[in-house]
Amino acid sequence: MTEKEILALREEFSQNELYKKSCSPYKDCQFEQFSANGEILEGRHGKTDIVNGKERYVIFTFKNGLIHSEDGLAAVECPNHWEWWSNGLLEKVIDNDAGVEEIWKDGVPTSISERTEK
Repeated sequence: MTEKEILALREEFSQNELYKKSCSPYKDCQFEQFSANGEILEGRHGKTDIVNGKERYVIFTFKNGLIHSEDGLAAVECPNHWEWWSNGLLEKVIDNDAGVEEIWKDGVPTSISERTEK
């Protein structure tokens, strides 16, 4: 997929109402291939970031530079927030601060529901 195609898809996604409501701070990272010091990222990496207005330590899991879940574990983890990804596309978000669970397909949320358990 070319960068132009990726940008067009991101623009299309951003018009989706559920996408706009999503609590994922990383939804705009779909399709992005991450690297550091010229090396494509693999495995788990962490960094401090702002999530839900709070400074948090976030752990990411990468496969070939794309955010990707392995063995059923969240690919993005920080306190009270988890995201499951497959080859650079979001699949599920659980955010206990917002009290929601989101199910994603093909780059956009298909449902956002209130969580009763935290």
